[in-house]
Amino acid sequence: MSMSRALAPHLPYLRRYARALTGSQESGDAYVRAALTALLAGEQALGEDVPPRVSLYRLFHKIWSSAGGGLEATGGLAEPSKGPESRLLALSADQRAALLLTAVESFSLEEAGQVLGEPAERIERAIIEAQRSIESELASRVLIIEDEPIIALDLENLITDHGLDKRAGRRTRAQEAPRSHSCRHQPG
Repeated sequence: MSMSRALAPHLPYLRRYARALTGSQESGDAYVRAALTALLAGEQALGEDVPPRVSLYRLFHKIWSSAGGGLEATGGLAEPSKGPESRLLALSADQRAALLLTAVESFSLEEAGQVLGEPAERIERAIIEAQRSIESELASRVLIIEDEPIIALDLENLITDHGLDKRAGRRTRAQEAPRSHSCRHQPG
């Protein structure tokens, strides 16, 4: 099978992955183009030891890393008003790559490890760290103000079941009004 036939089905998915990894379609396409150009010019070769898909993504990562791609987004806190893209870019490059390869591109831990040149255990740790980071970004505190104790308890259970943190005990509106004005942390 020719190289173009082996790689063509994977290119749209590589472009999707590159866009998510770099944060923009233009930047992602530039890295994909650079990888394909290096491959066609003979400067890089696909590995024979892995399937073409894994080899193509590995080549992409080699080009992306050598061009300083991991430095594009410096990990940090995402702005709460921003969408998922900013939360992804707030992750370290290793965490972002591991998470995207497995969650979006459906690579196994072993395949993702081959792409990134890391053992599967390290990929798994990076994914767990990425998920924790995203979860902490999404965490919210909720203030329950309800006069009816049964409804308040039901709301509290609903909130904690969804991983949110309630700000205070169940209070009535009259009890909470003075406190809510002096609270430094706004609910939500």
